[in-house]
Amino acid sequence: GSNYVGCCPFHSEKTPSFTVFPEKNFYCFGCGAGGDVITFVMRAENLDYKHAVEYLADASGIPIPREQNFGKAPPKKEILSRERNFEMNKIAARYFHACLMSDKGKIGLDYLLNRKLSMATVRHFGLGFAPDSYDGLYDVLHEKGFTFEEIRAAFLCGVSKVGKPYDYFRNRVIFPIIDTVGNVIAFGGRVMDESKPKYLNTSDTPVFKKSRNLFALNFAKNAATGSDGAANDKVKPGEMILCEGYMDVIALHQAGFTNAVATLGTAVTPEQARIISRYAKTLFVSYDSDDAGRRADERAIRLLGEVGVEVKVLKVNGGAKDPDEYIKKYGSESFRKLMNGASGEIDYKLQTITGKYNPDIPEEKMALLNEACDVIAAIYSEMRREVYIMRLSELTGVSRDALQAELKKRDRIRKAKQTKDFAKQSEESLRHFGDHVNPDAMKNVRGSEIEEQILGILLLYPEYFSRLSDSDLKNEDFITPFAENVYSEWKNAAKESAENGQSPDISALNERFDPEQVGRIYRMYRKRKALTVNDFAALRELCQALKAEKERMKMQKPENMTHDDLRAFLQKKRRQNDIDNK
Repeated sequence: GSNYVGCCPFHSEKTPSFTVFPEKNFYCFGCGAGGDVITFVMRAENLDYKHAVEYLADASGIPIPREQNFGKAPPKKEILSRERNFEMNKIAARYFHACLMSDKGKIGLDYLLNRKLSMATVRHFGLGFAPDSYDGLYDVLHEKGFTFEEIRAAFLCGVSKVGKPYDYFRNRVIFPIIDTVGNVIAFGGRVMDESKPKYLNTSDTPVFKKSRNLFALNFAKNAATGSDGAANDKVKPGEMILCEGYMDVIALHQAGFTNAVATLGTAVTPEQARIISRYAKTLFVSYDSDDAGRRADERAIRLLGEVGVEVKVLKVNGGAKDPDEYIKKYGSESFRKLMNGASGEIDYKLQTITGKYNPDIPEEKMALLNEACDVIAAIYSEMRREVYIMRLSELTGVSRDALQAELKKRDRIRKAKQTKDFAKQSEESLRHFGDHVNPDAMKNVRGSEIEEQILGILLLYPEYFSRLSDSDLKNEDFITPFAENVYSEWKNAAKESAENGQSPDISALNERFDPEQVGRIYRMYRKRKALTVNDFAALRELCQALKAEKERMKMQKPENMTHDDLRAFLQKKRRQNDIDNK
């Protein structure tokens, strides 16, 4: 049709509900995210309005006026701007790399070479070394004009008990973390002695959120999409490998598996799952085989499955504990064969279940069947389900007919629960239960709905403002502060545009509201646009309905009414009754 539809990047879904309209805005009918290209970037890149505009300008090659803060003190309102954070990280990365290549970095370079990394790989990843000095990096950054507050906010220095700054990374091999456009956003450091923690990572900063980034994604995204011009027999387009540590990823890249990434000290997050889904359709998860690794496998299977990525669990064997060791022992060809034989989601879950129980003991056999049926019941393809029913039947000796009857029973229970949950969610949505954007809406559902209809018409036809008088509608008539704020801001935007001989653009509200609020504003616009009657008469009728609802609320709270208010309200009701009786 005339619009573009896909799975939403802001919540997990299998059925597409994210719609892009050619008139330059988007709306997700699943989670309510909406807005224009600026709102999209604000949400996707976790930026404020100003930096989203700059991001788009840079990407489009459009010069815009901007304040140059590099080497100068930042504005007082922000301790550290994104631009200065990027600049500091770049200086720090060069400092660490220079140290690695100098005499003071010999211990770090020897460690990397002993791990069989080539100098080409060391340079490719920009690896470095933080000397065991108190304030070497701090002094370099301070001389470049960065303040103590900025350096600390970038997580490059700490402060001692006596208030003296010290380098955060010391005596560690440094792994720069680089975003998909080439900016150094953070660092990981592996200690060279027995100090704890073994690995140290940058905490969240203005340019880095651990849950939203992946190590080596700047390289792996091109390999996964087949756009790096270096296709080989190790990498197939649409595939990615997810590892635990930096060294696993670097060893895989050196061996030709340039589609490998790592989470940054945590199990995979929903944000990371959505990022991976942009580049890959199949993900090979290679975590350790211990309990923590199994839990991480299960989490990855669940989160990646929600965003439509097929997960295969890759377990190294032959005495190797991780991909790095395996490749050193058996080579890259053997690792590719290991990938080809990796267990899919269902196989992995069934293997895990059958490994837990002894089918010769009746109680354990029943527990095995119960968990296995839960797994198979989640398979929607009838043919695929039949394959696993046959496998479970052969494994346990339970007939296929009995297993199918049990699965049909579970299907009925699941559908009934889904219907109940959907009805509950719909009811809560109608009552605005849990509404974080407009929490006051649940106090008066009817009134908030009228407000949204009024705002929807005004968003469609801002020229109606010039025809509205205070007797029709004014700020005090609104019931919820959110709706009143939207009305006020949109009215001001319409007035400013009219004075310049232009029409206002909803994009102007991006600067005044956060992305969730902008999504609600676009929902008002979209809902009202779907209706055929949006003329000025309909607007005035809604305004009168809102005033009546406001008065009804006053009557419900007599303690808030003066004697004059009560007398006027009763006279109006009496006149209305006379009209109705006639």
